[in-house]
This record gives sequence, C-alpha cells and structure tokens, in this order.
Amino acid sequence: MNTEDTLIISCPTILTFDEAAPRAEAVVVGGGVIRAVGTLEEARAFAPVGREIRLEEGALLPGFIDSHSHLSLYAQCRSQFYCDTAYGTVAKLTEAFRAYADARPGEAWLLGYCYDDTGMGEPRHLTRHDLDAVCADRPVFVSHITSHMGYGNTEALRRLGITADLRVEGGSIALGEDGRPEGLLRENAYFEAFRKIPACPPESLPGAIERAVADYNRAGFTAFQDGGIGLGPGAHAILRAYNDLARQGRLNARGYLHFMPPLMDELLETGVWNLPVSDHLYYGGVKSFADGSIQSLTAVLGAPYACRPGFCGDEVASPRSIADLIGRYHRLGVPVAFHANGDAAIEYVTRGFEEALAACPRKVPGHMIIHTQMASDDQLARLHACGVTPTFFVRHVNVWGERHVNIFLGEERAARLDPCGSCVRLGIPFALHVDSPVQPVDAIRSIHTAVNRTTSAGRVLGPDQRVSTLHALRAYTADAARCAALQGRIGRIAPGLFADFVQLSADPLATPPEALEKLSVLRTICGGRVVYEA
Repeated sequence: MNTEDTLIISCPTILTFDEAAPRAEAVVVGGGVIRAVGTLEEARAFAPVGREIRLEEGALLPGFIDSHSHLSLYAQCRSQFYCDTAYGTVAKLTEAFRAYADARPGEAWLLGYCYDDTGMGEPRHLTRHDLDAVCADRPVFVSHITSHMGYGNTEALRRLGITADLRVEGGSIALGEDGRPEGLLRENAYFEAFRKIPACPPESLPGAIERAVADYNRAGFTAFQDGGIGLGPGAHAILRAYNDLARQGRLNARGYLHFMPPLMDELLETGVWNLPVSDHLYYGGVKSFADGSIQSLTAVLGAPYACRPGFCGDEVASPRSIADLIGRYHRLGVPVAFHANGDAAIEYVTRGFEEALAACPRKVPGHMIIHTQMASDDQLARLHACGVTPTFFVRHVNVWGERHVNIFLGEERAARLDPCGSCVRLGIPFALHVDSPVQPVDAIRSIHTAVNRTTSAGRVLGPDQRVSTLHALRAYTADAARCAALQGRIGRIAPGLFADFVQLSADPLATPPEALEKLSVLRTICGGRVVYEA
C-alpha cells in the first residue's frame, strides 16, 4: 500500500480490546481500515511518510456498538412532544402538550412519546379525555416509555378503528366505566394502531436519520442496531432512506438492521436479504417478541407481579409460535433477535433455540436475546450453549430499579435484573444497549450503571451483579460485535478491522467506578474520518 495515504494516530492510552495486544501507543489507518497497531516507533516504521495526529489527552477505544435500539424510530421521535416525567402531573403535561399543538397548526397528527405512568408524581395512565384536552379536533397519540403501550384521544381512536368490541390477539384495549375505549392500548393493539398512523414523509426521513446518527456519534457510537423495522409505520421508506444514505456516503455509523417477520420474508423472497449494501449498512436478521415489558405488566413472569397477585402477564406469543419462528429462520441461516424480559418468556425463547439447534445443528452468527432482564443462571448457560448472545438494557437498574423493588417485582427478583455479573462468573460474553428512544443515547451512563448498579435512590441493587469497568466496556465493543456477527470487522483495534474509534476524556480503566458517569466523549471516528468532535 502507499503509506503516503496513511494516518498515524497516537494517544496517551489506547485500549484495543484485542487479547493479543490489549494496549498500544499508536494506530496506523489507511483506506478507512486499521493497518497496524503498536508502539509509535513501530507505527512510524510501518508508515514512514504517513501523516501523524497526536491526541494529547484521554484514551482511545474502539467505537461503541449499540447492540439494540430503534434509531429510525428515535429519528422520528426527535420532532415529537417529549412526555417528560418532570411535568409531575397529567394536567401540567397536557398543558405543555397543548402549547406544542398550538404552535403546529398544520400537523395532521399530534404525537408524543415516552410517557412513564409510574414515574409521574401522579402515577396513572393517560385517558382519551386527557388527550382531548390537548386537542379535540385533531388526532393525538402518545407512546408509553416502554413502546409497548400507547394512548389515543377520541379522534385518534376513531380514525384508528378502535372500538369496544375490537379484539386483537396478543393485545388489549382498556375500557372505561361507560364501556367505551378509555384510550389505553397494550401490546399488539398498540402496535397495530401505531402502524396505521401516517409515517414521517419519505422525503424527510434521510435527514431525520442523519440527525439521529449524529446524536449516536456524539455519544461515541460508530455502529448501531435498528431493531424491528416494520414494527411502526413506513417500513419501506425507512429501508430506502438507509440505502440512499449509505450509497451517498452520508451514513456516519455502521447500521445493522433487524426486520419484523413480514418484511424479513419479503427480503428473503426477493433475494436481497444477504446481498452486501455497503460497509456502513448490513441487513442483520429477524426481530420478534416473546413478551412485553415489566413496567407495562406485559412481561411474562414465572411468578406473579408483586402489585397484582395471581397475575403473571398476558402472553403476546405462545411458546409454540416462538419455537416455530426461531426454527424457521435458523434453518434459513437468518440471525434471530428475540425480545424477552420476563423469566417465563426467556424460558420460551431458550427452549425455542434448543429445539432449533437439535433439529438443525448449524451455527448462525448473530443470534441474540434482547433485554434478558430476569434470566436465571441456568437460562444464560443454555442460551450460550446455543450460540445466543444476551444483550442487557442495564439502565433499568438506575431508572426503574426502585419501582421494580417497590411496585413490580419485590427486592429479591429486582436484585437479579440484567444479570451481567452472572454472565461474567459463567464465562459468557454479553452486550449492553441503550434502547433509544426509551432512554437517551448514552453509552457512558449505561457503563456506569453496569459497574455500580445504583438506583435513583442511591441504593446498590444486586451488588453481586456488578461487573468490572473492563467487562462493561467489552459489552459496548468486542462483545457487542457478536450481536451484529461482525466480530472480524468492528469492536477491537486490530489490523484489518474498520478504523472506528472513540476518544474519551480519561482512561476509563483508571477512573474510579463511582466517577465513570463523569467521562465524556471528545471525538468519534468512523472509517478513519472524524464524525464528531467536542
């Protein structure tokens, strides 16, 4: 290669996450790829006429990989009304939402997101009457923070065809004392309604996705999973937008996309699923749901919810349908990403993978189980034996930990939420994710939570599930790459991998655990190109 086209990057600390050489002084980059890693002297010998950049502070790491979120949904939510729990009461929230609506007289649908009922000072669900107060003559629709429930005003319910006698398999419609829909839609009732809401205009999507990717870059991410395209409206337009951005060189992070089964089947039928798109865009696999969320009481548990004796959650999918879906796509060599929160749902998924492997003993890189909140050690070990990587939404511990203790699960079960420590003891690689738009795009706070496990009240929830900073970092780098089946391309600083880096303000391995959240991202580099600089 022509070393005139190379760049030597040196930094006081370079953490490679490559077992052969875990630390380095310099990296040689050429053509968007890492060419050499070692001492500064070795780098200069490899590229004697290469340009040099000296990063004078902090630490250089592989770019962060978000193993699960919904970037295209987050891209659209950025312009919607954010239902911040800081409003405290429903009255104050709807007043602010009404001001938002008044400022947008031309918007046909008024959309809000991230309403968190148990996080409000007045902990209750929204009703159609609450949202009628926002605007009565236009449809108003709000997604719950879990994205497993939603709320419509009277006009929205009318346009969506929500009636008292409507039955939706795997979902429910709350009825008021008058026997009419109250506004609350759960699980498949919510998803079916959500897909009917007019999507973001196709011409606006590329710009919206670009701006969302910039937020991910700002947080140090150079790769992300978009989990479940086809779950919401405008799936084909989203796919076109991603392809256009990638082909135009405007996708400043590497996206690997997971599709809901109908869209996945369409891609398989047309033969484009496993065709290369670009180094910045990959078609990852199929996504499906084994249950909902603990906070919406739709996760499927092995024992009843603490707040509802005798109730273990409504199943959104049967164990047989879960196993059939896993088996069908596994036989085709398609990576399967299954959402499962409750321990019973995790058991359904675990048995499904075991059955699939027994019937078709092939390796399919990229199988993963998403959230895995209440997994037992036995389930983790069995999933690992099937080649399935768990990815944990560990921010649950900090954001909802107190509520899991006091409302949903009780202390004993809540202490095992997101059992990262169990994975370390069992020798099982795991990943972490931010799950935006459910939570802000922020790897550092997620790493801090995995290491410290402090709740919003300051208590340590499940101290034996804490992990070292090194393991938490691996869960956003080398081990997260497993979820994308891209271990040979991203996640480490080693020759032949993409030149994707994040520069942090200090060496995280030398930072006290309680101070990890104070780290900041100084620079993000994707393919050897700076995509964010503080």
